[in-house]
Amino acid sequence: MKKSSAIILVAFMVLFTILAGCSPKVEETKTNTNTAASSDSGDSSSKEPFNIGLAISMSGGTALFGEGVKRGVDLAVKEFNDAGGYEGQNANLVLYDDEAKPEKSVEIVQKLISQDNIVALVGPANSGNAMAHIQFTQEAKIPEVVPVATGTQITQEFKDADKNYIFRVAPLDGVQVSAILKELIDKQGLTKLGVIHDTEGYGQGGREDIVKQMKENYNMEPTVISAFDPKELNLEPSIREMNNAGVEAVIFYGLAPQSAKLLEARFNEGLDAPIYATWATGDPTVLNLVGDLVKGDLFFVQSFTIDQNDVAKKFHEKVMDTYGEDVFPIATAQGYDSAKLILDAITKVGLDSEKIRDQIESFTDFEGVTAIKSEPFTKDNHEAFGIDEVFIATYNDDLQIVAAE
Repeated sequence: MKKSSAIILVAFMVLFTILAGCSPKVEETKTNTNTAASSDSGDSSSKEPFNIGLAISMSGGTALFGEGVKRGVDLAVKEFNDAGGYEGQNANLVLYDDEAKPEKSVEIVQKLISQDNIVALVGPANSGNAMAHIQFTQEAKIPEVVPVATGTQITQEFKDADKNYIFRVAPLDGVQVSAILKELIDKQGLTKLGVIHDTEGYGQGGREDIVKQMKENYNMEPTVISAFDPKELNLEPSIREMNNAGVEAVIFYGLAPQSAKLLEARFNEGLDAPIYATWATGDPTVLNLVGDLVKGDLFFVQSFTIDQNDVAKKFHEKVMDTYGEDVFPIATAQGYDSAKLILDAITKVGLDSEKIRDQIESFTDFEGVTAIKSEPFTKDNHEAFGIDEVFIATYNDDLQIVAAE
């Protein structure tokens, strides 16, 4: 009996070992992108790299923003490493996909801080994700540069702290509204403005900004306001409301799929007024969905176009040479500048996160590829883009985004 039991036990152990070896491995949503310089670039490869975090959506509704930002960050990291890194120490990009979910954003940011030991962070694309996790970067004293999310409160949440660790290289919502109203009221002298917005957080916040700024700055009110359910995406009734009210221009606040439906509704119903929108309407998803319908009397806020100056043109060429396409030019450019702020700061002050934060705040000689200034921030202002750094853009006949004339 003892011999039989021993044989059975050995057979069981062998079977268990085989099954364990065949079990699938759990993959982690993490990418290490150590774009190290080649072996002829000094002794940088002999030193342990330091980590920069990127927490952004590579899946979900804002995945195209994430892909654009990642490409810009990758280019900045490669340039830094090719130049020798920091005293021969390369930067390593640690990327996690937040899936456009606030709870996932909290999880991965905590992991980047506690396990990956990042010295700074770039991200995210969604304002809700930013508001969910910025308390952790602030508490850990990790500087974070936001390349996409535009919610006004993001950089204001810790404005009264001794040191605010949250910066932004994207046009916040209030600035975009100011740019649109400046164009329509100050420059064109229009008085009958209609507003179309979605009923979720983005559109509701936009409507509030529009109504508040029109009242406080111009003593005016929108002629008509039309809200739509983004789940139904039926915008033809809103177009009819604008036509019936005889508005001179429409201000639209919605994301890319909604922008596409707006243009389809404009085509079906006819609209006598031009449309002015936020930078979300410049998302390439809109062009992919409706093609030529983006042409004609459609304008939106931007901080970067591929033709705005020689620096922008050269950057676009570099993106094209590297990837063969420029999937989302403004997101890539803002991602690049966000990472470059961190890496230029490291070049000046080293790898201490608090010193990196201080340097980002005190730059006087920064050179980026967007409309960012050489002195982008102050202690009281962590927004790289004000009203003077954004502009109105449109699509040209070749379906490229260019500054409006």
